[in-house]
Amino acid sequence: MAAMSIGIAIKSKPSSLTVAAGVAAALAIVAGATPAGAGSASDWQPGNFFATRLIADRTAWQGDKKVLMAGIHITLAKKFKTYWRDPGDSGLPPRFDWSGSQNLKSARILWPAPTRYIDSAGLSIGYKDEVVFPVLIEPVQAGQPIDLRLKLEFAVCADICIPAEADLRLRVGRSGFFSRSYASLLSRYLDRVPGRKAVAGLSVSGTKAELSGKAPYLAIDARFPQGTIGADLFVEGPRGFYLAPTQTVDKRSDGTVRFKVDLTKGDDPKELKGKTLTLTLVTKTAQTETTWRIK
Repeated sequence: MAAMSIGIAIKSKPSSLTVAAGVAAALAIVAGATPAGAGSASDWQPGNFFATRLIADRTAWQGDKKVLMAGIHITLAKKFKTYWRDPGDSGLPPRFDWSGSQNLKSARILWPAPTRYIDSAGLSIGYKDEVVFPVLIEPVQAGQPIDLRLKLEFAVCADICIPAEADLRLRVGRSGFFSRSYASLLSRYLDRVPGRKAVAGLSVSGTKAELSGKAPYLAIDARFPQGTIGADLFVEGPRGFYLAPTQTVDKRSDGTVRFKVDLTKGDDPKELKGKTLTLTLVTKTAQTETTWRIK
């Protein structure tokens, strides 16, 4: 199975740079050696239908100077997927345990925009082929390297779901630790992280909540640019509150799409009063995130 997983790691790379990195890592695993560029990427850790590693690059993040950029890189076998923070009807969101790290003050996971999938298990939300979860890391002691250790638990699914786990380690610093650049790979997934910054032509234009009666529901009107491909909306409730996935109920000529959430399929809708929901709007080329407080 390990040999198959190594093949997965190589074949799913989207660029010549990352293909070369995957080949080098795979050959090193086979040879039992440490791959070149280990200062900026851990060894690939193969598993059943997946391979994963940690990557880092000091040039990928141009924000707070105290923060460094790392990434959790997962590649998947054909037809397999893994999950977003809200997995949909089935599946499990990934869990990240950084407690074994040294000189790590915080590790903030960023979530690239997901895709909706429908199969025999129902509707799921996540990623196929490959995903990188960017991670903003801050040291306890500035200027000193951070020894990252991640215990990762997630699910790898096709027709059935297989629990997966990995124990990854990587040393990250501002200088002297990076012999290979992973900035382009990290930046590509950073560009898919929804933010609270407005995106031209992409917005929520109306909301309505009916929390009582025989057919309680949420309705959200979202405006998408003309000609948008892959228009979708994901709605997340308060922590621990289950919401059924959105359904598209109307599309208008001005680019407005109405989505509806059937509240008869989730937890008690009356508990949503006064709570804040997260709304994530997604297209093939853009994404944004906003909130809605239900009165």
